[in-house]
Amino acid sequence: MTAGHIHYQLLAGDRYNMAPGVLLMFVLAACKDLKLLPSLVRWQINAYTNWSLMLMGLGHLLGQHQWEPFLCTNSMGLVVGFRTAMSQGLDDNLRKKLQAHGLPLSRRSFQFLDHCVHTVPALYLVAKLARARTPVPYVNAMYGAILSTWFAFRQQAKLDSSSIYVPHPWRRTWIGIMTGMVLTPPLIDSLIRKQSKKAIFIFLALFAPWCTTRFDPNLKKQYMFEYAVTCARGAPDVPLQRPAMRVSARAGMSRVQSDVLAEGPRTT
Repeated sequence: MTAGHIHYQLLAGDRYNMAPGVLLMFVLAACKDLKLLPSLVRWQINAYTNWSLMLMGLGHLLGQHQWEPFLCTNSMGLVVGFRTAMSQGLDDNLRKKLQAHGLPLSRRSFQFLDHCVHTVPALYLVAKLARARTPVPYVNAMYGAILSTWFAFRQQAKLDSSSIYVPHPWRRTWIGIMTGMVLTPPLIDSLIRKQSKKAIFIFLALFAPWCTTRFDPNLKKQYMFEYAVTCARGAPDVPLQRPAMRVSARAGMSRVQSDVLAEGPRTT
């Protein structure tokens, strides 16, 4: 973060006026299981991407420009982590989950909205900071790690967020998140200094976590299997895949019929 003229400062000595953002995070965390809200709204509140977007919106509304280095770092971690988690079409399971909550989207509409909430904020903030020649201190990566891990443990008491989203390689996802955050400061610095070769190298390095999932020949079967098992268990926030189900007359239990179920347990 960078300090300058602070608007709407709540606490004396709060150099970056972090109090409004912290209050917003606590409100969102408290609304996690608020039954008064529709299920779609509650699920959206449980998504870290939406926390980040709301924090960006609050910062813009209150004129908190000193938040932008942190927001940029956080957004870069999100986009790299999400691309790593949802490669090979796993994001389509997320689209089906939205449909189960009453928000049907075509594949193209879902991909468009995906880029609007993940890719566009990161690119916008990178371009804005580079144009304004505003450096990003490395400490913002630490702040991002603190917020994202606190979110994960607050929402499901573990780092694996498959229960919030859909089954995915969560360890590699966290590697992607940390990679995106740690590489943001040198990326912005190289753009400010117009060191094009360094900027290109860092940009390509951001794809490394994604490559570990995109080119994994077993990943799609493994996590499609996990998704099918989740559907078979009748999870309330996952659409039941009725064409892939049949009922055992003897046991009265649902069994999954799918060509992906031959795979063993997932790996990360």
